[in-house]
Amino acid sequence: MLGAIKYNLRNIARFDGRDARQTFWFYVLFLVIVQYAVGMALSVPMMGGAMTEAINGAMNGAEQAELQARIMAKMGSYMRTTMIVSSIVSLVVSLLLVASFVRRLHDSNRTGWIAGLAFGLSLAAKVFVWMKMEELVDATMMATSGDLNAALAVQSEMLAGTVLGWAAMLIVVVLGAWPTTPGPNRYGEQSVRY
Repeated sequence: MLGAIKYNLRNIARFDGRDARQTFWFYVLFLVIVQYAVGMALSVPMMGGAMTEAINGAMNGAEQAELQARIMAKMGSYMRTTMIVSSIVSLVVSLLLVASFVRRLHDSNRTGWIAGLAFGLSLAAKVFVWMKMEELVDATMMATSGDLNAALAVQSEMLAGTVLGWAAMLIVVVLGAWPTTPGPNRYGEQSVRY
C-alpha cells in the first residue's frame, strides 16, 4: 500500500503510462482516509462548541427550546467554515486523483479524457454547493425554529449538486474497477503493481 501511495505522489502530474487496479485503489483508499481525517478534525471543534453552548445554557437554567436554538446557532456559525474547508479539501483530493485516474483509464485501454469528465462533474457539484451555502446555513437555522418544510425545500434544491457528485464517483468506481488490458496497449507496457 505504501508503495502505491509513494508512486502516485511522485507521479502526481504524470498523465502518461498505466496504473494497475491495485495501485490505483490503494491510492484512492489513502485519499479517502485523508479526507475522512480532515472531516473528523473539522467536526470536533464544531461539536465541542455546540456542547459547550448546551452545558452553559443548562447551567443557566435555559429551557429545552432555548438550548436547541443556542446549539443550532453555534453549529450554523461553524457550518459555513466547515463547508468551505471541506469543499477545498475535496477539491484538492480530486486534483490529487486526476492523474492516477487517467493512468488507470489507460491501463484498461480507455482515453484519459474520461477523467476530465469525472473531474468536471465533481467540480460542478462543488460550485453548486458553494452557490447554495448560505441557503444551507439558513436551512439549518429554519429547522431549529420548527420550520422543517422550508428546511426540506432548501435541501431538495441540493439534489442537482448531489447527483453531479455521485455521477463523478460512479464514473471513477466503475471505470477504476475495469480489468487491466493484458500486455502492451496504445498507452504503454502493462503496469507494475505496487
